[in-house]
Amino acid sequence: MRIEPHLYCIGSGAFGFDLSDPYDCNVYLFDAGSAYAVFDIGTGLGIERILEVCRQDGLEPHRITHLFLTHAHSDHAGGAAHLRERLPDLTLYASAATARILSSGDEMAVCLPQAKAAGMYPPTYSYRACPVDRVLNDGEVVQIGRYTVEAIATPGHSHDHQCYLVSDQEHQERRYLVSGDAIFFGGKIILQDTYDCSVPDTLASLRRLANYSFDALLAGHLNFSLRNGYRHVAAACAMIDKLRCPPSIL
Repeated sequence: MRIEPHLYCIGSGAFGFDLSDPYDCNVYLFDAGSAYAVFDIGTGLGIERILEVCRQDGLEPHRITHLFLTHAHSDHAGGAAHLRERLPDLTLYASAATARILSSGDEMAVCLPQAKAAGMYPPTYSYRACPVDRVLNDGEVVQIGRYTVEAIATPGHSHDHQCYLVSDQEHQERRYLVSGDAIFFGGKIILQDTYDCSVPDTLASLRRLANYSFDALLAGHLNFSLRNGYRHVAAACAMIDKLRCPPSIL
């Protein structure tokens, strides 16, 4: 699904646009010319459909050479091993904590047994291990063609969560915040009863995101926002200023 001339949503589940498997998060692709950069990749259950969406949009899947993960949860990172099988030249980026979880395929660390029991994933679903090629520390920057990608540590939804600020140097420094599950349309968040979800960390990360300027909000679920995307962070912080939590989408 083409969003802008060089930006696509190539995967999304029932909590979004129903492009791929129902359990998938939103999967975004930036066309950097000779290479594509993808952000998050879903569960792996819809990997063939994601590649087919690329083809339908006139994209060439073999040009996907960069994959950035916001966190290790199954709906965002579970498809990494599946994509690498199909694209062996893929370079995978993640935080150190995400890398530890994903490289070992640690289902307990992503609360998969609890999520299955709650009906959030099929009983037969398994979380496949996948090595991470490059660990990105907070503030580290990667240059991919016209795009600069900056890692922003945002623990809260999960202890390993990381957002990415993508700057388009060929379009008057247009900026996109790939927010994963840190912030959603309308200033909403995700709070859930898992060991790695922290209310204080979530609120602190939202306050931190308020220090960044960006035009578009590309969230991990629900809708995205292409203009004045910062308003969603501002709405969340307005709630925090009143000593309240922003509303949770769950």
